[in-house]
Amino acid sequence: MPKKPKRRPIRRRPQDRTEEVNAQRRWIDNTARGLMDGRSPDQLRSDLHDRELLLLEADRAAQMDPSPVNLANFRAARSQVEAARRAVEMASTAVPEG
Repeated sequence: MPKKPKRRPIRRRPQDRTEEVNAQRRWIDNTARGLMDGRSPDQLRSDLHDRELLLLEADRAAQMDPSPVNLANFRAARSQVEAARRAVEMASTAVPEG
């Protein structure tokens, strides 16, 4: 009689998530720098506003129909808003050249 297959081990998240947090922060900073290329602070604020509206729309869709696609769209929109906020923050603290 063949052996019963063992269940997959449960992977628990480590308590110390500093590496994961640092990687996420690096991604947000790199994405924010990409957004800043060739854009004025006003354009960045406008882009942030547009992304916030898309986030609200994605949130509404995920609330009405929590399918994997809608939840993935919400997560993507949320990360884009975080990157746009960081870009606005970086642009407002940047020292103008000259």
